[in-house]
Parts: sequence; C-alpha cells; structure tokens
Amino acid sequence: MSEKVPVSHPVLCGSIAGSIGGMGVRLHNEAFRAKGLAYTYVSFEPSGAGEAIVAMRALGIRGLGVTMPFKEWVIPFLDALDPTAEEIGAVNTIVNDQGKLTGYNTDAWGAIAALREAADPTGKRIVVLGAGGGAKSVLWALKQYTGDIVLFNRDRERGKKTARLFDIEFGGSIDRVDRSLAYDMLINCTAVGFKSRESVLKRDRIVPRTLVFDAVFVPAKTALLDEAAAVGCVCVSGTRMLMHQACKQFELYTGVPAPVALYETMLGRILGGA
Repeated sequence: MSEKVPVSHPVLCGSIAGSIGGMGVRLHNEAFRAKGLAYTYVSFEPSGAGEAIVAMRALGIRGLGVTMPFKEWVIPFLDALDPTAEEIGAVNTIVNDQGKLTGYNTDAWGAIAALREAADPTGKRIVVLGAGGGAKSVLWALKQYTGDIVLFNRDRERGKKTARLFDIEFGGSIDRVDRSLAYDMLINCTAVGFKSRESVLKRDRIVPRTLVFDAVFVPAKTALLDEAAAVGCVCVSGTRMLMHQACKQFELYTGVPAPVALYETMLGRILGGA
C-alpha cells in the first residue's frame, strides 16, 4: 500500500452574491496571495438563505460576503450579530468561528470611511435617497455624526418605516427632492444608475457646491455624479465605499490588516477607476 500523504486545505471563504460575486473573488484572492495566506475565495449562488447557512456550517466555510436579497434573510439562521449589524437589521459579512456564525455589517464602515475622505459629516444636513438594506447601513453610520437627516423613498410606507427606525425625518417621494432643501450632503442609496446611465436626479434638482455620494459602484463614475459635477459638487464614488468595506471583510476573515493600496488598485482595474 502507498503511504498516505497529508493534504493541507486552504481556508475557504466566499460570497452569496449572484452575478456580482466575481468581483469579490478577484479582490479577495489577490489580497490573500499578497499576504501569503492559505485562503481561497469563491462565489456561490444558493437557492436560499437557509440552505447557504447550512452549507457554511457543514463545509466549515470561514467567511461569507452577503449581498441583496440575502442581507436580511440570513439573520434568523445565525448564532449571533455584531451590535452594528443588529441595530441596522442587515448583514453583509458572516464569520464562522469554530461553528459559531456571527453576522457583521461592513457596509456602514465602508460608507462612513468613504464619506470622511471627502468631508466631515459632523452636524451636517444630509439628504438620503432610498430605504433598503444599503440605506439602513448608511443611515446607521450617519447617525453617529448628525441627527439632521431627511430620508426620501419612492415607496412611502417603506420610507416611513425606515425613518422611524432611525428617528429621522421622512421627506416623501424622491420626486420631492430639489434645491429648496438646502442640504450639505446628498447620498444616493437606491439602485438607480447601476450598470446604466440613468440618474436618480438631474442637475437642476441638486444643490450646487455641496457633496454628492453615490453608493452605486458600477459604473465607477455614475450619471448622478456627472450631473453633480456639472453644478460644482464634490463627488464621492461608491467604489470608495466598496473598497473600504472589502478591506474590513478581509480583516474579519483573516485577523490580518488588509492591503488597502492593493484593494484600491484592483478596483481601479476592475471598474475603470474611482
């Protein structure tokens, strides 16, 4: 009989991300290699949240990135939530510590890190568009710096519910957003403009020389940011939020500081620059 040779398996991480999972695969695997870590990252398209979590436990998957529509659906199947994820009510990262599955939300981290690169949000008047899981992450982060936030959403009932959750003003439909609001910052958390040249607002409804942050990251320079730039606004791309949240994910998976410059360079290659 031949002698058995021990096999060293890499630590498995991945995403339940559907069609955009390939981006995380490229980003995280490049970072694992750069740090010399025996980790590998793959993309899964599960049939449901519960099935994905069962598989994570059974296969000993170390970490999972979570995108819509799973960010809220996975919560009942987890063992614990980080306080931030619990308050937001949405999870975008799951870490498996010897069978204990904990949900985190690195979107909030990424959003505020991206925003603070361009301006200090402390005490500012901020308009937020959208009321979904991504918006909740952004709102939680903003509430650490200001209470002067007005939320607008096409679905009024969903908008009101999210506004009550964060104790902020609900301004009504996005159609009501115009220059009379006199805000300091505007943040788009809707999906309008994702992989398209559609803008959620035209330039005549954007307050000139304010800050506009579009959480949409494909394309890197969205139509909304083009409209904002035309009236002298400071523009923040969703690629910055994506980069910061991915770095935080890397650190949760590995316990090692993320190679930030590498993530920034890779995103520039994948998306054509921030």
